[in-house]
Amino acid sequence: MISSAHSADKKVHRIAQINNDVKELRSEFSAVRSNLMKVKMESKVVNQLIKKGLKPSENPPYKIVIKSKTPE
Repeated sequence: MISSAHSADKKVHRIAQINNDVKELRSEFSAVRSNLMKVKMESKVVNQLIKKGLKPSENPPYKIVIKSKTPE
């Protein structure tokens, strides 16, 4: 009976530890996700590319349409 109580206590402590770990990991996930959102903003990307010698295009993109030949 005593060993059963000790086993239950160990499980309770283990569950509490795992819950704390989950809370920490969720917090870390939120921090990393918000940092990623800041880093991938267009203005940040453009600044990084300018430092490497690239610049945004001055002309807007355009669609290329290819008309297929119809069989005669």
